[in-house]
This record gives sequence, C-alpha cells and structure tokens, in this order.
Amino acid sequence: MVKEDLKRWKEFQQRKKQNVVERDGIELICRLHAEIFEHKYHEPCTCNGEKYTEWIRDIDNHILKNYESKQK
Repeated sequence: MVKEDLKRWKEFQQRKKQNVVERDGIELICRLHAEIFEHKYHEPCTCNGEKYTEWIRDIDNHILKNYESKQK
C-alpha cells in the first residue's frame, strides 16, 4: 500500500453517503483487499453489501494496525 492508496482510502471513507459505494469505490475496495490480503482481484456481488462491509472493516483494521500507529 502506497501513500496514494492511503489518501484515496481516506477520501473514500469521508464520502457523504456512507451507505452508498460508487463504481470507483468498489474497484478501490477490491483492489486494496486483494493487495493487502494477497488474493486475486475479485468483485463480489453488490446485491448484498455484507461482503463489502467486511472488506472495508478488514482494510480499516489493516491501516490502523500498520500505518496509523506508526504516524504517531
């Protein structure tokens, strides 16, 4: 994960409609999750947001553990 990824993630997390994920947000979530957790890029079905909610939480926890603590 590079600085640009962290910047884009923070922008994504500050979006106005927290319950809506646009196309570019889906791509960001899927790309970052694949890179961080070393799996193939995959876009889960958007019919149920549970997987995306889980992946967002995974990414947030990874950033908190690996980046936020080092900036303090």
